[in-house]
Amino acid sequence: MLRTFVVVILSLGALQGQAGIDKEFKKDWETSKQFTLAVAEAMPAEKYGFKVSTEEMPFAALMLHIATSQAFRFAQIAGQPMPFEVPKTIPKDSAKPFVMKLLAQSFDFCIAQLDAFTQEQLGRLYKVDWYERPEVTGRQLVLGMFTHTAHHRGQAEVYLRANGIQPPAYRF
Repeated sequence: MLRTFVVVILSLGALQGQAGIDKEFKKDWETSKQFTLAVAEAMPAEKYGFKVSTEEMPFAALMLHIATSQAFRFAQIAGQPMPFEVPKTIPKDSAKPFVMKLLAQSFDFCIAQLDAFTQEQLGRLYKVDWYERPEVTGRQLVLGMFTHTAHHRGQAEVYLRANGIQPPAYRF
């Protein structure tokens, strides 16, 4: 958790006062993609329905939550529609390949947007449903999604450990 906090603080500096998104922060998103895909790959296909507890999402849903949340928010900043649709149900036998593909698509979309966002888009206020704020700037939204992804990726590592699976080595 301390590592995530440090990364967020350092990344916030990368987002402040730039003409766009700092190239180092874009590299951080690329690393996040690789790391998140490695976590998703580590879970065997037959365990994609696994839940740590009844209150938690199944592993597949958790990974889809990462993909859809970040793509939705980046599309919000870009003024574009969601870049993909997720069906209501995914057959169990194809959950892992579907999730892996959607995660990759989501990260590719988000990383491409980092080069396309304008100063105006990054400075504009966007409505969100977050705990303490009804609106955030585009910069705050990008950083919020980076943190959100790290949070849920860490949660996914608990799912792996609960199944006796060693998570991939930390990457940053």
